[in-house]
Amino acid sequence: MKTQESAVSPYRWVVLVLFMLPAIATQIQWITFAPIAKDAAAVYTGGNIDSIDLMAVVFMLAYIPVSFPASWCIDRFGLKRGTGIGVVILGLFGFLRIFAPDYTWLLVFQIGCAIGQPFVLNSFTKVAANWFPREEEALASGLATMSLFLGLTAAMFAGDFIMNHFKSAGDPAGGIRLILLIYGIFSLAGTVLYLVFVRDKPKTPPNPIAAEKKVSMLIGMKALLKNRDFLLLCGAFFIGLGAFNAISSKIDTIFNRSLDIDPSVAPGIVGGLIIVGGIVGAVVLSALSDKYRKRRLFLMITMATAIPLVILLQYLSSIVLLGVAGFIFGFFLVSALPIGLTYAVEKTHPVPEATSNGILMLSGQISGIVLTLLFSMWALTVLFGAGLLCTVLMKEISPQKDA
Repeated sequence: MKTQESAVSPYRWVVLVLFMLPAIATQIQWITFAPIAKDAAAVYTGGNIDSIDLMAVVFMLAYIPVSFPASWCIDRFGLKRGTGIGVVILGLFGFLRIFAPDYTWLLVFQIGCAIGQPFVLNSFTKVAANWFPREEEALASGLATMSLFLGLTAAMFAGDFIMNHFKSAGDPAGGIRLILLIYGIFSLAGTVLYLVFVRDKPKTPPNPIAAEKKVSMLIGMKALLKNRDFLLLCGAFFIGLGAFNAISSKIDTIFNRSLDIDPSVAPGIVGGLIIVGGIVGAVVLSALSDKYRKRRLFLMITMATAIPLVILLQYLSSIVLLGVAGFIFGFFLVSALPIGLTYAVEKTHPVPEATSNGILMLSGQISGIVLTLLFSMWALTVLFGAGLLCTVLMKEISPQKDA
């Protein structure tokens, strides 16, 4: 009889890397116009920045109706074909943006990209469960989460760099065309690599959950609604992921006070360090969660640290201390995403992974919209307290016996 170690395929890392490419593309396409909003507005909308901001908003809006169909496709057709539907949509429309003749067509192609996104984001735990042993599941989800921030960072820096060069040459439209060309080719290349090299699952299941037959999505959703720990986790996700999205969206308004540097510079510095902290935390804390087989403990830590850090972000005047607070905030809060997704799979199997993954991600998207519209740092502080209570009431995962 084979041991679990001998059943683990080294090809899992190839699959994960090729999955991370479309994940990076989702963030690049989402945030393409944010760092160059004024230039894009001048080229496409006659200076109307609100219309350019809509390019990012449609990603959050599209997630709401598409999330459940995407999860159904992933559960029904598997990682290769189910997720592949979204990967193809993402790559195709991301490439078509290159040829958009005006704002209307650009928005149409952007909506197409937004429709593809949930197929990718709802698959994090599917990749981990299909290919990785239990001691690497949270790490796999953490690396997938890290890819989102790599895409976000790449789009922010590349957009500014390219546009500054073309603006100095008096050709902002040429800069935008080059940006869309680079991002479009990257998205399409990621799609081709995914379709050619990604396999649905290894011949031998790498973990006990992967070996179990899953129930249907409808039965799974009914089970989730009766699962106390999942509902508490959903509440924590609603608060944590929603608050992170809201703070990221409204970071310009947080530093409208006396600082030891120009307040207009602070959002870029602190926001960048939040992202860097998130990249590091998504990997480090996920790996520790796997090593010690603890999920609830780490989720409690993320919520507990968020409370004082949100307060510090409101009152610190030193950019050095604000940067440290931002890094720590990102380090702990972002790591809650992969750890929470893994906890959900372990607590709710044989519910399909994409079903629980999709509901949790959807809750964060909805709350992100609400909390952005009703933004208040003090309200977020109180909400993080409620999120901490949710994690305290959850039960830790039970140690699983070796297969």
